[in-house]
Amino acid sequence: MDKRGLDISVYNENVLSSDAAWQAIKNSQFSDFIILRRGYGVNAIEDERYKEWYERAQSIGIKDISSYYFSYATSPEEAAYEAEQYAQMTKDDGLALDAVILDFEDNAKWQRYGYNPSPAQATAHCKAFLDVLKKHGLNCALYANQCTLMDIIDWKSLDCAVWNAAYSQEDQIRAWMFQYTDSQYIGNYGPFDANVMYG
Repeated sequence: MDKRGLDISVYNENVLSSDAAWQAIKNSQFSDFIILRRGYGVNAIEDERYKEWYERAQSIGIKDISSYYFSYATSPEEAAYEAEQYAQMTKDDGLALDAVILDFEDNAKWQRYGYNPSPAQATAHCKAFLDVLKKHGLNCALYANQCTLMDIIDWKSLDCAVWNAAYSQEDQIRAWMFQYTDSQYIGNYGPFDANVMYG
């Protein structure tokens, strides 16, 4: 059976500052799972709300909790370094996570340094990151948008779960999970990124 859930970060803090917002999530169809940003970048900057929201999600009965890390790396070597820090953060937290996820998408650092990876470079970037997570015995996954997955990353070679993102389109990957909107409202609360996890 398919499940539905949200992915959130500190950028949602204005919406998620009240108990009422969390209660609305609990009573919605999006309470099957939640995915929290753990951090981002080569300098391992932590999401300020991660631990608080892990506890909040547990308090409303969400047991399926995962985290993701937004890669700013501009080489496979930097990607592996980021992943080591992510793995250490995860171990230091001591939290029970369903999956740890590489978020691979365009960002300001890539634009600043002119990093526009070829298919081979993009796949090597993801492999370096994910191989570190696997080495640490973590259940890992890859997040990217549909165009990137179809035209750039050889995701089938990476041997991991895949979380595809495409808004107002059909899921042409049909892997582990699909992020289909960034404009989901739950009552008066939102907008949220909404996802379906295939059963």
